[in-house]
Amino acid sequence: MRRGLVATVLLALAAVLAGCGSSSPSATIIEPTAFPVTPTPVVTPTLAPTSTPTATPLGPCMPGQFAIDILNTQGAAGTIYATFEIRNSSTSDCTENGYPKLQMLTSGGGLLNTTWTNDNSLASPGPVDLPPGTEPLGAAGASGHGYFLVSWTDATCSAAQAERPKFWRVTLPTSRFQTDVTDVGSSMVCNGAIKVGPIKSAPYP
Repeated sequence: MRRGLVATVLLALAAVLAGCGSSSPSATIIEPTAFPVTPTPVVTPTLAPTSTPTATPLGPCMPGQFAIDILNTQGAAGTIYATFEIRNSSTSDCTENGYPKLQMLTSGGGLLNTTWTNDNSLASPGPVDLPPGTEPLGAAGASGHGYFLVSWTDATCSAAQAERPKFWRVTLPTSRFQTDVTDVGSSMVCNGAIKVGPIKSAPYP
């Protein structure tokens, strides 16, 4: 009887131990909560475009900016050459380009017969810079002045066929500036025919 009881107790104890050995504690895993990440925008500064400075081109001369006079006259083989000199009398830089036009006048301002041709035998037309603040007309070695040459013959006609101007009305090609220049040397222009050279930056040879 006692042995049977012991056996029963042992079996019960073995069952209990077997149940304890087969059970294992369960572990609870807590996943970390993912928070949304908002990226911070990177602001790239916009650089203002840099402008490349450009040279300001010279503008055309305007009427009223000039003083004009006859610098000198010379004669050779029946041809007279008169050099006209131009000075910018304003305060701004400008350019003239081309052939002036001339009209011969009487002492009272009347129009004399005048025909002219453009003459490029000694120079070609091109822009001539006329800066302000230069030396007076007639100054030796003056720079920044303009010059043009007018030529005519005084030996191929009679006195009755010649024009004798007291003034030369000069009209510049770019600005259309116009002024009357006093004649020098009592010019006698056969048939009123003249040749006009383009404006240069130095006196004609």
